Amino acid sequence: MAEKKEYQIKVQGQLVPVSEEVYVTYHRMKRRETYLEERDTANGVFYYSAMDTAETTGEDGIPDLASPRVEDVVMDKFIADRLHWCLDQLSKEEQELIFTLFFQNKSEHQLSRETGIAQKTIHNRKVRILAQLKKLMEK
Repeated sequence: MAEKKEYQIKVQGQLVPVSEEVYVTYHRMKRRETYLEERDTANGVFYYSAMDTAETTGEDGIPDLASPRVEDVVMDKFIADRLHWCLDQLSKEEQELIFTLFFQNKSEHQLSRETGIAQKTIHNRKVRILAQLKKLMEK
């Protein structure tokens, strides 16, 4: 009588008995994986996992494009600090006009109606203040 063949696969260094179906599927998948790796090597595909060390993984080296760069954050902070300093150099009335137009998002027309000052006058003051701020920012 024919002897029944036992099938085993290695799992974490241990031989584990499995059915013929599992054995064939496992080795088919293993051969497919090897084939794809060979194809990638032939085509010059690089895997970040090739840079794995005991301390870090290669994937840690992938830049996070969704997060802002540190340089950009520092520059934004520097510019914001500089702008706040420049705004402090303005008179109280100039600061109030800038705050109303840019931080409260009121239009020149709205501000004109509320204050009774002509819209053209508000516009001219805004242009003059912005020019003054530009000069201060460039110092």
